[in-house]
Amino acid sequence: MSKIFFEPWIGNQYHNGGIFKKKILIVGESHYCGGCDECGLKYNQHCTDLTTTKCIQDYLDPNCEREPWMKTFLKFERSLVNFETDSDDREKIWNSVAFFNFLQVAMNGARESGSPEDYEEGAEAFLEVINDLKPELIIVWGVGKLYYSLPEKSWEKGETVTIDSYNVLNGYYTLNDGHKSRIFFVYHPSVGYSWDWWYKVFSHFVK
Repeated sequence: MSKIFFEPWIGNQYHNGGIFKKKILIVGESHYCGGCDECGLKYNQHCTDLTTTKCIQDYLDPNCEREPWMKTFLKFERSLVNFETDSDDREKIWNSVAFFNFLQVAMNGARESGSPEDYEEGAEAFLEVINDLKPELIIVWGVGKLYYSLPEKSWEKGETVTIDSYNVLNGYYTLNDGHKSRIFFVYHPSVGYSWDWWYKVFSHFVK
């Protein structure tokens, strides 16, 4: 049985690599809704009030009211291109990538974490997603709890990559078909994220 509750956003140019010429999957940690706290497969399987696709669509819609969480996406997208993006750039960037939130239940606030069981289920959902989408490159938001919660199955530590004296956490996942997906980890773009510096890291892995 599938462990995926929050289906990933898949840009309409993802499968041909879009502007990056490479299939890129971005992995966040969780959705926040402040609602019933009972979404997910083991709770309300029919909840459709919050979806990953709708979140990205709202972000891309210039007529949608700007919310604080959108600044996270703005900083991150700029780290992929190294310039101040506008709405046209935004469309091209997010339609070139896929985006998936690891936890399959929503949190009530930005400082909340899931239970150990939530992270275990997220790890299973993550493996489902990467074997379905077959990304060439995976970028994970966060070098803390999410890094340590990713599944060990088919994981291989990468070689040392040092950018300006910083060792970038990275590795590979071997997919069911034998292909490998490169993966690296960035600071979470919500705080302490310098998009022009992280562009240096992205450039190293996307080449």
